Amino acid sequence: MGVILEGQRKESIWVSMRRQRARRALVKKIMIRPRKSLEASRRRYRAIHRRVRTLKELVPNTKTSEGLDGLFRQTADYILALEMKVRVMQTMVQVLTETDCVLKPSYNFL
Repeated sequence: MGVILEGQRKESIWVSMRRQRARRALVKKIMIRPRKSLEASRRRYRAIHRRVRTLKELVPNTKTSEGLDGLFRQTADYILALEMKVRVMQTMVQVLTETDCVLKPSYNFL
């Protein structure tokens, strides 16, 4: 066994076995951590990849975009185009409802 210094008591076999088990458990825990973090990063990557794929499906003409930067640029342009279309439609509705009230024919039959 090990060397016993002055003032130290000799450990029982059970205490040394318990310490060895604790060390093994600690080593095992340390060895498992990289796998867990690897799995977590893979999960995050898959989640991001799924969201990017969904964004590509929503925004037209993004099937062949140049990476994420190009995808985000095209998405921003598409959002601006949609906002412009909404403004145009709102203006058309406003103009048509105003002129509809002014040009509404009156049918006054006796």
